[in-house]
Amino acid sequence: MKNLLYAAIVLLTLAACKDKKAIAEAEPVAKPAPAPTTLAMQTPEQAFKDSIVIEFEKSPCFGRCPVYNVKVYGSGFALYEGINFTEKMGMYTTKFTKQEIDEIVKIAEAINYDSLKDEYDDKNVMDLPSTYSAVRIDGKLKRIKARMDVPLALKNFNENLSVTLLEKKWVEYSDY
Repeated sequence: MKNLLYAAIVLLTLAACKDKKAIAEAEPVAKPAPAPTTLAMQTPEQAFKDSIVIEFEKSPCFGRCPVYNVKVYGSGFALYEGINFTEKMGMYTTKFTKQEIDEIVKIAEAINYDSLKDEYDDKNVMDLPSTYSAVRIDGKLKRIKARMDVPLALKNFNENLSVTLLEKKWVEYSDY
């Protein structure tokens, strides 16, 4: 019985070797053309248009605080996401003009937004929502968390930014 098993293994091995030899002698398969080596590059202006220029977010609290975020891109495209306790729940979109974006950036520059601290908070206080805002100034996106001990200029900026963003006519984003 053992000999029969050995003979079957030897025959299968020889058959496999014969198939490999036939494959090696067969016509070569055409290889696909190599991919082009050039990469599509964006100019800095194109990259800026696709970058976030303004961002605003309200975080939850232990109560019924509105929770939402807004992203405005250099092209003017804006995306709103209502998460909880907001008039608009879900995804919405609108368009900002270059002048509207420039005005927000100009106000941020006027309060020296880019020189403010990255965070105003007191980790011992629990039940307050955070306001996150971000503005791209001179190509750099500066993001600030504001919750406690927020300077008046930043507090006013965030309140005005919130009103400016929310008063736009937002249309439900159906592709989401």
